[in-house]
Amino acid sequence: MSQDYGNLQKHLNPNPVQRYLLRRFHRQIASLLKATGAERILDAGCGEGFVVSYLLQENDGLAITGLDCSLEAIEMARQMVPGVLFGVGDLREMPYSDDSFDLVMCLEVLEHLPDPHRGLRELRRVTSAHCLVSVPHEPFFRTTNFLRGKHVPAWGRDPEHLQHWTAGQFRRLVEQYFKVERVVYSFPWVIALGRKL
Repeated sequence: MSQDYGNLQKHLNPNPVQRYLLRRFHRQIASLLKATGAERILDAGCGEGFVVSYLLQENDGLAITGLDCSLEAIEMARQMVPGVLFGVGDLREMPYSDDSFDLVMCLEVLEHLPDPHRGLRELRRVTSAHCLVSVPHEPFFRTTNFLRGKHVPAWGRDPEHLQHWTAGQFRRLVEQYFKVERVVYSFPWVIALGRKL
């Protein structure tokens, strides 16, 4: 529940700086997605559906499926974005056939996994072409947490984040599973667009 609560709070936070950063992040995701021409999209780790909602406002012709391990988050997503197929499941063992989607997104999820390689292998399995992944851009994410008084005893380290990558480390991780076509910095996150090898 705490991870879901954190995602919900992140998207509903009235802080104007945080709202600006999220809007910019969503615009970057939409731009990268549009550049691929993908129509069948999976949001693996979709949470409450905030990104799905934004993407459909930008392009209502997309066929987006959302998957998350939290039933509570999926129930909220179904209310927020009716008509989209949302399901409960684990992105490390997804209930989809190989090559089911033109593009899979996994935004702000890999850092929560004990074994991100397992997640990336599964993302590669279910996409036929592209993968769009994002993680907190370290050490900047941790530093901004600390400066705003969040997780001070841990020097800004989010206790729910099991993995921490610099942009270079993240790129090398993604390159093990995809040909990285673009890396975009949307402070305090880093986004990689990859093509299936």
